[in-house]
Amino acid sequence: DSGGEGGNDLLVRQHDNGLLIVGLAPSHPLLRPAAPRVAILRYRPNMAENEAYGKRSKGGANVGPRTAIADVQLADGSKMVLHAAAEARLVELNDLLPDEPGLLQTAPEDEGFLAILQPRRPQDGQRSVAGLADEAAFAAARGVAAMGAADAGLAAPTSGPPACAGAATGAVATEAG
Repeated sequence: DSGGEGGNDLLVRQHDNGLLIVGLAPSHPLLRPAAPRVAILRYRPNMAENEAYGKRSKGGANVGPRTAIADVQLADGSKMVLHAAAEARLVELNDLLPDEPGLLQTAPEDEGFLAILQPRRPQDGQRSVAGLADEAAFAAARGVAAMGAADAGLAAPTSGPPACAGAATGAVATEAG
């Protein structure tokens, strides 16, 4: 329930290097077979202007679970807002999505990731994802079978951007309880 919107589930994978990769969770309404296609994705101007830069990722905007990152317009004319899902600092927005918004639905865990975030301090890694449901809690809350790690791409090498190559673990942005 990212951003306080029911069903707006996001998957947050944490890489061994501490970076957080945010994308649509398998349960997100946009990933259902009958979902309308994403026609337009626009990053919020305050996010697009505040990506981190330089060797130490300086200047990234501080974001929280309810921080709106992007606005999505669907082929049927409806709109949706996608949120950061975690307490962190913005490192990178996926530059492919504005030109190829369909990647959000066709490759949500790879080329269609939404953003890369970094915990504000190295010791904040676990705190950044503390409010997120782990796979088992998420499956119980949604009444769905838990995905295997290989199915979700959580404990196996990812094929995402080079900065994200390697093992990752995941959590889903939904309010537990």
